[in-house]
Amino acid sequence: MAEVKKTVRELWQNYALLTQEIAKFISKRDWDLVSELLSQREKLQFIIEAAPEDGYKVTNEGQETLQSIRMQNQSIIVGLQRLYNNAQRNQQVSQAYEQVLDSYSGAFMDRHS
Repeated sequence: MAEVKKTVRELWQNYALLTQEIAKFISKRDWDLVSELLSQREKLQFIIEAAPEDGYKVTNEGQETLQSIRMQNQSIIVGLQRLYNNAQRNQQVSQAYEQVLDSYSGAFMDRHS
């Protein structure tokens, strides 16, 4: 099978698309797909870094693509921070319930001893 060579422009557009999809699936909480997309994006990043510089990043289109990637990355960060904060809050609530139940069951056992 012949390997298809992509231009730097196509690589960056694919990277932008993967970034957009990651942001979309974070909001849908599809963690398996997010993980797969992150892996694909990381592999693509290595390919982009190894590709010869052709000046795409300094063109208007390149700057727009990079700006879109930055905005999507910010959306990803916000989504992950929201997830972390929710998980942390859920853990605190769970610990609070455990403490209440432990103290209640201890008081119940004291009364029936």
